[in-house]
Amino acid sequence: MQEVVRVTVTPRREMVAVVNAGLEALCRVRNTPQDDAKRLQLAVEEVFLYALSTIKTSKHNADISARFRVQDDGFQVVIEYPGIRGPLDHYLRTDQLHLLQVKTFEALGLCMAGKLLDSLEARYWPQEGINSYVLSLNASGKKAGHGETPRQPA
Repeated sequence: MQEVVRVTVTPRREMVAVVNAGLEALCRVRNTPQDDAKRLQLAVEEVFLYALSTIKTSKHNADISARFRVQDDGFQVVIEYPGIRGPLDHYLRTDQLHLLQVKTFEALGLCMAGKLLDSLEARYWPQEGINSYVLSLNASGKKAGHGETPRQPA
């Protein structure tokens, strides 16, 4: 996967519109089918809001970055922030999302995002203290590669 755009925004709810505007423009440039673009945008919004919720509860005012990566007709969006892990992150490792009980808006959002994507994973980079949420969608219908590493540890 090749990273083509990186956007860093302040941890505010309205900033999801900035991230999604960039994603929408990239999808338009790549002639992504509108259904795939809308699925990806909704999933990005839900994961962004989950990351924002985690940042707000930790009282650590960390910026959120969204990295857009492409390969052929596939997309990978990596949403990252420094700080503590999210309370639901363990469900986003090793395909445990189906075990998540939907009792909060954050849980509902992650379940929706997981259903819209080929894969949704949480990764933590302890040396850097960075949380990464990797959202993958392959527009051709094949499952996205799960072996990709979205970030190289320092």
